[in-house]
Amino acid sequence: MGLLRVGVAEEDEIFRRGLIVILLDEDWDCIVLATDGVANGEVADSAANLDIAVVCAKVLERMRLPCPIVCLDPQLYGAGNCRSSANVKAILPHDHLGAHELVASVRAAVAGLQVESAGLSRQGDAVLDARRIRVLRLLAEGADTRAIALKLHLSDRTVKTLVSEIQQSLRTTTRAQAVAEGFRLGLI
Repeated sequence: MGLLRVGVAEEDEIFRRGLIVILLDEDWDCIVLATDGVANGEVADSAANLDIAVVCAKVLERMRLPCPIVCLDPQLYGAGNCRSSANVKAILPHDHLGAHELVASVRAAVAGLQVESAGLSRQGDAVLDARRIRVLRLLAEGADTRAIALKLHLSDRTVKTLVSEIQQSLRTTTRAQAVAEGFRLGLI
């Protein structure tokens, strides 16, 4: 994925440090976003040139960020606040966040995928972009990797990557589960 510039804005210092340690383990460049003195709707100076931001819901209420956002909500009660920005690609539970879930969500959000956390429902919202939905529909028709690659003029490796991202986004482990979840969400 290359070097990512990840901004982190979290009011709890210990939690913020934990987030940074997790993100640095991926060899990503972490920038602590300065939130002091940022008025409602302003873009923080420290947010320039970020690839993605990981922020808590309270900070997101005060700050506008021009990049994709992974929003951390204490108990998912304020998920509506997190959804107020079109740039929010993931809403994760602040209290029960695992390192793997955070890293996977950052990767997916940077790739343009919408990430759903367990316990959240976004009825009517697509969780995959048009390209991935097309791949998912071909999987539902029974197409294998090679058939999808030929039909969409892609390499086999690209198709495998897309299928993997679809599975990750839909929180499934097999192609069949991804198709079933696609039907359940109305994507197919």
